[in-house]
Amino acid sequence: KVKIKGRNLVINSEGRQIVMSRSCEVLLVDDKGTERSRFKVPYGARLMVDDGYKVEKGQKLAEWDPYTIPIITEKSGKVVFTDMLEGLSIRTIMDDTTGIASKIVIESKQYSKGADLRPRVQLLDAKGKSVELSTGLEAKHYLPVGAVLSIEDGAQVAAGDILARIPRESTK
Repeated sequence: KVKIKGRNLVINSEGRQIVMSRSCEVLLVDDKGTERSRFKVPYGARLMVDDGYKVEKGQKLAEWDPYTIPIITEKSGKVVFTDMLEGLSIRTIMDDTTGIASKIVIESKQYSKGADLRPRVQLLDAKGKSVELSTGLEAKHYLPVGAVLSIEDGAQVAAGDILARIPRESTK
């Protein structure tokens, strides 16, 4: 059976459980309750099983992108881009291989107009007010240089949806 520790999960728009904890673990226990295996599950992973689920050998427990760190919303709402100006704080880059355009956060401090820009994604509710997190703070997600946006300005997102991805450093 599966036992999930550090259960800070949200259900995304696809109905999948998304790990919102940095210390989540999936434990496999036998019928007597003895722990047989323990796996760390990274932030942003999609769980393929639920607590108490009986698993078979070779079954996938979770999946995630090992090449990026996701920025995930824990609340639903309408996306509003703030301080994101093409050429100053973000740049649209076309992938020659796939033909897909991506918006990437760039260093804006080198431009006098961009010195005070802090690119972020804010969530608004149906009334146009800022969505509040469980901590009492506004749902604002500041984006670091190099973050690749996964959503468009004005889009509706659900808890657990990926707003942006930060590429991990890779080695050859």
